[in-house]
Amino acid sequence: MPIENSPQTNVPRAPPGSLGPIRRNATWVLIVFLLALSFFAIHSLVERFDQLRNASLDRKWMGANGAISRLIHELQRERGFSSGFIASRGERFGESLVTQQIRTDGSLNELKSIIREHAMDQALQRSLDAGWGQLQELRPRVKSLELSRDYTVDRYTWIIDTLFDLQLSSFGSAIESSIFRKQMAFIAFSQAKEMLGQERALLSAILSDHNFSAGRMLTLNNIRATEQARLANFVRLADAETAARYREILAQPHIKDAERIRQKIRAVAFWEESHGSMSTTEALSISLPTPEMWFEVSTAKIDAMKALEDRLNASLGVSAEQVEKRAWQELSISGLLVLLAFMLAGILIRQIQRGRRVAEHQLNLAEAVFANSVESILVTDADQRIVEVNPAFLRISGYSRSEIIGQHPRILKSGRHDAAFFARMWQELNANGTWEGEVWNRRKNGEIYPALLSIAVVRSQDGKVVNYTGMIFDLSQQKTVEALLDQLRTFDGLTALPNRESWLSALEQQLANAKRNSSRFSILQLDLDRFKAINDSMGYSVGDQVLIEAAERVKVSLRKYDIVARLGGNRFSILLNEIVDPQTIGGICEKLLTAFARPFQMGGINAHISASIGVAIFPNDGQDSKTLMMAAESALYSAKADGRNLYKYYSHEMNEMGTHLFKLERMLRVALDRNEFSVVYQPQVNAKNGQLVGVEALLRWHNPELGNVSPVQFIPVAEETGLIVSIGEWVMRVACHQARTWQSELGFEIPVAVNLSARQFRRNDLLASVQTILDETGLPNRLLELEITEGSLIVDPIGAIDIMRGLNCLGIKTALDDFGTGYSSLAYLKAFPLNRLKIDRAFVRDLPDNESDCAISNTIIALGLNLNMEVLAEGVETEAQRDFLADAGCQVFQGYLFGKPMSGEDLTLRLQSGNLIAPRCSASSGISDA
Repeated sequence: MPIENSPQTNVPRAPPGSLGPIRRNATWVLIVFLLALSFFAIHSLVERFDQLRNASLDRKWMGANGAISRLIHELQRERGFSSGFIASRGERFGESLVTQQIRTDGSLNELKSIIREHAMDQALQRSLDAGWGQLQELRPRVKSLELSRDYTVDRYTWIIDTLFDLQLSSFGSAIESSIFRKQMAFIAFSQAKEMLGQERALLSAILSDHNFSAGRMLTLNNIRATEQARLANFVRLADAETAARYREILAQPHIKDAERIRQKIRAVAFWEESHGSMSTTEALSISLPTPEMWFEVSTAKIDAMKALEDRLNASLGVSAEQVEKRAWQELSISGLLVLLAFMLAGILIRQIQRGRRVAEHQLNLAEAVFANSVESILVTDADQRIVEVNPAFLRISGYSRSEIIGQHPRILKSGRHDAAFFARMWQELNANGTWEGEVWNRRKNGEIYPALLSIAVVRSQDGKVVNYTGMIFDLSQQKTVEALLDQLRTFDGLTALPNRESWLSALEQQLANAKRNSSRFSILQLDLDRFKAINDSMGYSVGDQVLIEAAERVKVSLRKYDIVARLGGNRFSILLNEIVDPQTIGGICEKLLTAFARPFQMGGINAHISASIGVAIFPNDGQDSKTLMMAAESALYSAKADGRNLYKYYSHEMNEMGTHLFKLERMLRVALDRNEFSVVYQPQVNAKNGQLVGVEALLRWHNPELGNVSPVQFIPVAEETGLIVSIGEWVMRVACHQARTWQSELGFEIPVAVNLSARQFRRNDLLASVQTILDETGLPNRLLELEITEGSLIVDPIGAIDIMRGLNCLGIKTALDDFGTGYSSLAYLKAFPLNRLKIDRAFVRDLPDNESDCAISNTIIALGLNLNMEVLAEGVETEAQRDFLADAGCQVFQGYLFGKPMSGEDLTLRLQSGNLIAPRCSASSGISDA
């Protein structure tokens, strides 16, 4: 408290250690202190009240969650009975289904009662009403066998998924990590039980209608794989006792009975796939159980899991009640503190009125507060000689009591304030009796530090100055924080998060601290999965809203001292400070992934957007910011490659893979300029007379260092980086030029088919770009065919239809490539204005020996012909394949039997030599009469 240019008085200096001047005014000082204490106590009371309200809401949600879980369980049973009832054409499960519907209604009424009792969110009631409406419409149609089994199961599954979303909306907000971990274990276990319910419904149908198709077996395998993955997640998150109880379930006899039934079903399916439908003798050798027997065996495990699920929910409820109880206790303590503070202030005021003796008693209390205050306090006499300091002052200044008592406050002078500063201070102090402001003080060791100084004048009853009191708040830490905030002053304009510059600055600062303190920290790279599809299909305004909401979800999922920044696009970088062990990181990552489990509102519809996370830890994965960020980036790419919606820690193998991909991308960027690409052409021939009707243009890459690079390797990289757009246009230009050369040199027209990438197809300037290439090369529009995959169409079906109509108006043909390997939606297929349907080589390879492939090929050919599409089969390599497809009605063949992909010159020589039958002069259509 440096005080300069102060008026001097002749008041004798108080001896060191004397508190006489203080005692005459200490009561009022203590009153001010207690009022401040009351303010902070009230503030604490408000915070405790908010905690109690949140804890009470969590407890109510836990009660509702148990009822939701019971309703899900009953709906799963009703789904299984409905599946078996439809599959058996009403001959089985009829009575059981009616009984189960009554039980389901009872569970629904129980949940509604809980919602009304606790006056919970009306959104929950609306979701229940929507699900109830769906169920009421579904049941009579199931009873009358109007619906297919698959559609019925899908409808029940949709209702169950809605209830799961309600459960998820109540989870993920727990402050305590132990409760959050239990919540995640409960969700994983419930989802695994849902997979068991789907399996029960599927196998009930299989045993009822004896349909062991490959599609059903694939669905069964997918259900089992999903179940095992979620159970593994549950075991990882569950406590030891819960995991042990689950293992007890696995040891029960009905588990083995269920597995034997699955093996028998797989055996029958395998036999039918290999040899056709089973005869009576063969069927007797594999004794299949009745659907009711399977339903009973599978229900035994599901009921056992339901009991464990109820135990998990009960445990969560107990935890929520404990949190609420603690909140009540803390609220009570805060209330008592507020009451105590006001009582003490009232007592002090009354004691002033009673007289000096009572005031002296209160002064002892003030001395205790003075001695134990965490803020620095000093008292001077009228001559500004220090007469008293508290322990906090000694600790902050570095002086001992004997060194400071009797000294002038100028001993703390830093030299940073001029005479005008002190003149203004004294002017205000004399006018108002107080002064407050920021100053620079000096410690005993010479260190200069910022402080908030508050000076008050103490006067006697006759108005004479007897003391000056000063309270000094050390602002060193706050100034350090302010300096850090100054460094992070630039923020992302969309999400209000720190931008790249701020992020790098914070990372460098954390690196320095970690190296100095030998501590650990972690950085996360979080990327929204398939975000570009949102921008392309719904517009950038919707994408911006998703980014804003994603930023909020990330922020609320982190700790208050963690830092999250947006470096650009849909990428978020996160700095986790004070990491004790990798499990802490895992818990945070799980919480982040859970935050993205809730659907996003996009353009008036709900959509699920997942996130992938890459994790790097200092110092294990790097000693500098660049290395750490590259490590996190590699881990992120690995997480995306493994299926997205997960997090992965960095490993050195990822670095090697990332280096290879980076090298491939770098070489791919210059390959076009260095003429490393080439185009080859594979013949397409008429199925009736072997006449050439067209060619497919295929891209090849030969790099001087890597040699021949497979399209399987470089096409995904080109798609990811956007290079596929320029490469695709180059291929189209080269192919059109070659087709025009054939037309002028050979005297006949050869249509050319060019593959169109998903990025090219979604570009707004596609039609203009294609027409420009045709105009440049002089190729007639009718000789160009564009091949499109199912994935490109299904992202935005309405927009895809408009694009294909535009191509048809230009006279350009369109073909659906690799049909049957993607979504194969018949509802969309009939709406797309396609000219050609291509059977993927996966269904041709095993013809005519594989019965499933025979059935699929026949179906696709019949479908294409009925929709007035030309049907082409890829990968025809044997005469047996050719004969089977020709008998089935396939119109065009493509494969090694008729010619491998070859250069334009080689194709010309084959036509001139007669190895290929040249097309007729008019090639307005791909098929000519035999």
